[in-house]
Amino acid sequence: MTSTNPKSTNLINREDVNEMIENAIRRHNRRSTIISAILGWILIGGYSFGLFHVVQSI
Repeated sequence: MTSTNPKSTNLINREDVNEMIENAIRRHNRRSTIISAILGWILIGGYSFGLFHVVQSI
């Protein structure tokens, strides 16, 4: 006697899971790149601002 589980039709296959993981990794990499670029520009701006103030006071 075989029993059919109605929930088994809602399962996600391995390819769909891998695709979802790849999309999540791609989205994370894109966001982290943007955040890193913004922080880099802020730090470079702060450093150059301080450097210009030091050079002006000499």
